[in-house]
Amino acid sequence: KPLKGQLAALELGTKTGDAVNLARDLVNEPPRVVTPRYLANAAEESAKGAGLNVEILDKKGLEKLDMRLFLGVSQGSEEPPRLIHVWWEPKKKATGPGLAFVGKAVTFDSGGLSLKPPEGMETMKCDMAGGAACIAAMQVVAALQPPFPVHAYVGATENLPSGTAQKPGDIVKGRNGKSVEILNT
Repeated sequence: KPLKGQLAALELGTKTGDAVNLARDLVNEPPRVVTPRYLANAAEESAKGAGLNVEILDKKGLEKLDMRLFLGVSQGSEEPPRLIHVWWEPKKKATGPGLAFVGKAVTFDSGGLSLKPPEGMETMKCDMAGGAACIAAMQVVAALQPPFPVHAYVGATENLPSGTAQKPGDIVKGRNGKSVEILNT
C-alpha cells in the first residue's frame, strides 16, 4: 500500500513532467504557430484551474508603460507583442520574500534588419524557450503552493525585417530614461 508521501511525490512528479512537456511542445511548434499572441493564450490556458493569476499586456499596455525598447524589437513584425505576467499568491499572508522568473520569448528572431546568417535561422524559433520554461514552471509552483508569492514575466515578441523595423543607428529612450543607440537589431 503506497504511503501518503509517495502519492504526493508521484503527483508532483506527474505535474512536473506535464510542465516539461508543455515547455517542449511550445518550443517544438513552428514559429508560424507560436506567436506572441499564441504564447499569451497558452499562458492563460495553463493557468486555468491551477490557482494562478494572469495578466497580459498588449501593445497599448506596453506603450502606457513606456517600454519603447521592447516595442522597438517588435516594430518590424505584423504580430503585436505581449508582456505575460503569471503569478502565484498564497492564500495566507506570505512568510517571506517572493520569487520571480523572467523569460525571454522572441518567438522568431531573424535579427531584424541586421539579418542573421541562414545557417542558424531555422533554430531562431527557439529564442522563446526561456519564456516557455517560465510559463511551464508556474505549473509546478501552483502544485507546490509555496507560502510566498512567485511571479513569472515573459516578454513575447518577434524580431523581423520590414519597412517599419528599427534600424541600426536609431536612438531609443528606455523606460528608465536612458537612451540606447541600436547598433545591431
